[in-house]
Amino acid sequence: MSIGNIAVRYARALFLSAREKKLLDPVRADMELLIETARNPDLLSVIESPVIGPTKKAGILTELFRSRMNALSLDFIQLVTKNNREEYLPGMARHFLRLYKEEKGIQVAVVSSARKLETGSAARLEEMVRKAFNTKIELQHEVREDLIGGFVLRIENRQLDASVKGKLARIKKELQE
Repeated sequence: MSIGNIAVRYARALFLSAREKKLLDPVRADMELLIETARNPDLLSVIESPVIGPTKKAGILTELFRSRMNALSLDFIQLVTKNNREEYLPGMARHFLRLYKEEKGIQVAVVSSARKLETGSAARLEEMVRKAFNTKIELQHEVREDLIGGFVLRIENRQLDASVKGKLARIKKELQE
C-alpha cells in the first residue's frame, strides 16, 4: 500500500468518527497541534525511529498530548502506533484538515507579500476574498521579499498578481513587444 493511501485511509476513518461523534472542531484543533508539534526534529526522530518500539512511542505521544487533546484523538494516535503507522501521522493530520475544510466549505487563500501583512490589512483582504468567492476563507500568509512590494493572491486555480515584481515584468514585456 502506498504512503498516500495509508494516510488517506486513516484520516478518513478519523474524520468519519469525529463527524459521527460531533467532534470535528476539537479534532481539527488536535490535528493542527499534531502538525505543529511534528515540526520538531526531536519528535520526528522518535516517531521515525525503528529502534523505539510501538508501545514506547505510543506512551511518549500519549504523555505529550494527554492534557492537550481530546480522547478520540488520543485513541487515534494509539491505534496508529499500535499498527506501526506512526511515521504517517503528520500526513494523516494534513489529510484530515483537508477533509475538514471540504466539509465546512472553507477555501484556502494564500497571500504572498514582501513584508508581513498588518492585522487590519489581512482582515480587509480576507473579507474582500470572502465576498468575491461567497465562501468561508482561510487566509494563509507567506513572506517573499523578491516581490519588492504589493502582493500575490492565490485561491483555487486563480491568481491575482498585484506585486511590484509582477508589474515590472509586465512593463518589460510590453517594452520588448
